[in-house]
Amino acid sequence: MKNYIKYLSFLVLFLSVLSCEDTLEPTPYSFTAPENFYQSAQDAEIALVGVYNTLTAGSIQGAGNASSFRRDLFEMLVGGTGEGVVPGRFANRRGGEWGTGAFTSQDPELNNAWFFLYAGVGRANSLLENLPNIPDAEFSNTRKAEIEGEAKLLRGYYHMMLTMMHGAIPVYTKLDDDPLMGRKPVQEVYAAILSDLEFAYQNLQDRGPRAGAVDKWTAAGLLVKAHTYLASMKTNGLSDFGYAPNSFDWVNATDNYTKAATISADIVANSGYTLTANYDRLFRASTKTAQSEEVMLSAEGSSDASQQVITIVVNNFLPQGNARTVGGGSGWTRPTGELYDLYHPSDFRFSHNVSGNLGGNPNILDVLEIDGVRYYQPRTLPGKNSGIMSVGKYREKDPAQKSYAPWATSLSFPLLRYGDILLMRAEALYYTGDEPGARAMLTQLRQRSVIAPATVDDLNAAYFNSDFVKELQEERSRELCFEIWRRIDLARFNIYDETVNGLDPNNGFYNSSVTLLQQNWKSEKVWFPIPLQQIDLNSNLVQNPGY
Repeated sequence: MKNYIKYLSFLVLFLSVLSCEDTLEPTPYSFTAPENFYQSAQDAEIALVGVYNTLTAGSIQGAGNASSFRRDLFEMLVGGTGEGVVPGRFANRRGGEWGTGAFTSQDPELNNAWFFLYAGVGRANSLLENLPNIPDAEFSNTRKAEIEGEAKLLRGYYHMMLTMMHGAIPVYTKLDDDPLMGRKPVQEVYAAILSDLEFAYQNLQDRGPRAGAVDKWTAAGLLVKAHTYLASMKTNGLSDFGYAPNSFDWVNATDNYTKAATISADIVANSGYTLTANYDRLFRASTKTAQSEEVMLSAEGSSDASQQVITIVVNNFLPQGNARTVGGGSGWTRPTGELYDLYHPSDFRFSHNVSGNLGGNPNILDVLEIDGVRYYQPRTLPGKNSGIMSVGKYREKDPAQKSYAPWATSLSFPLLRYGDILLMRAEALYYTGDEPGARAMLTQLRQRSVIAPATVDDLNAAYFNSDFVKELQEERSRELCFEIWRRIDLARFNIYDETVNGLDPNNGFYNSSVTLLQQNWKSEKVWFPIPLQQIDLNSNLVQNPGY
């Protein structure tokens, strides 16, 4: 994908329909109509880059400010889930409302995220409608069908993120769909999503044609994600809070879990994706080769400054420390004592995800070198009552080796990875009657992270819960903390209220600030609101209850 980024500025100029909101804007954005642009296979490839670019766009048509997975979407989905806490002195900083649960329908980040995701949908629709007009002879082998599969997969993913965040949403599959469309029930939304993902599953290659491209197994993994989501929403009975389009009563949970088990078995047997050997390599700025072994979809950052494809985690998700000297972050989010308590000391994920800070004199910090790239190592964390406790999940290299701004990173955010597939497979196996098989998936995942002389049996014993679903929920947090799925997990397992209300203000150095989240939280916030600006543009958009 990165090889095509240089074409992006041209792409933005000519696409006249980037999202459903754009059709409401009378100002012309282009002198080149899309139907006049799509003349060759190269044109289709350039347009496809625009569909991908939504994942990490800084702005779209001048709107937004890192409102994609470059920063804002990531912070929105990670904040306020009980894994991290926003200390009170940072509560009013940019993005703090997601960690404290103080978000409203008027937050600009919310509106921009909605706009960006629908921009991705609109870009996909523009490509999909014009692709058939390009002669087949322009393409090599099966490339035309593959482009269609990539575009449909991404359109399905953007719709899926929107509905997991907001519930019922407008669904746009054609450029001439009504821009004043109301919200469609989640049953209709998922029919469209599953159709797109199934097409991609059947038509894409085992690996994409270039680094960062989606493939057959990305589609399969997202199908597993969709099916486990639907099944768990029905099984655990999240309320629609009086807004019927958000109801999941129509779901056949057994059918969805059976499909999740079948497709995940195909991934395990045939995809070639695996657990990369070192867990920490999934979250470092330079370890892209290791990431490619496990990560099936990512919001890519690049160390090539000319590409201007960066991600921003400096405020919340790096160990606290000086960004200019040691590659540290601001520490606006800190781990909760509850996350600390989830881990056994012999679990490598513990010291990586919940770390000490990068404070003090750089000369006293250890340095880890990976393939010639240096990383300052966080200080040893003496316990959860220490003020140096930091989110350690993501790591930036020594700033002396960077060619881009100190606040930027070349990190690639994992949006879907094989470790999650094993966890979802465990869930599907359990609910289709195979608890031993489900527990074997957890063992396989833990094996990577056990620190000798402890064994995986020691971790299994430490983490065992006779209630397998509770053990699974905790294992998902251990493995996937500070990625994008925790908020969605709390919703689909219907444990958001108990998780937030169960946070103990006395459990750890920073937990005194969990009261900010508890004071702002109410059950309806399990769904994000529809952005007020969108309702102002389209009166057919009904607000979610509670806002």
